Amino acid sequence: MDNEKTMEVVKIVDAPISEVWAFVAAFGSEKLWFPGVVKSSLDGFGIGSVRTLTFDNGMVVRERLEVADPKTHTIAYALLDEIPDTTNPRGTLQLTAIDGKKTQFSWSGASEWTEPSFKPTLAETLEKMFTGCIESIMNKV
Repeated sequence: MDNEKTMEVVKIVDAPISEVWAFVAAFGSEKLWFPGVVKSSLDGFGIGSVRTLTFDNGMVVRERLEVADPKTHTIAYALLDEIPDTTNPRGTLQLTAIDGKKTQFSWSGASEWTEPSFKPTLAETLEKMFTGCIESIMNKV
């Protein structure tokens, strides 16, 4: 099946790529910067490791690290828990250096399939979440 990109948020961070990468590459430490996460933990290390995020509303999400590429500054993960109205949801974070002092931060969510009537709701949720996360990192670098 084709991958369907549900949402992509792109922002410019006023910090060098190495500073932004330090946050996103620390898979499992999201409690430090992910809005609403009250607990984050990691089972394993590197590709295949699973992070568990517990949110302030009680929701728990498990995600498996699929790509961690320091050369392309890319992190990709798959959601392990079933998300209603989607098949095989996943996320990708990609950083691109801009003039050595700024970073383009792209965060996208995709799935093999999303129920058409659910796409607008999912896109809105992801846009708020990705924007909040990127802005949180922007405030910390």
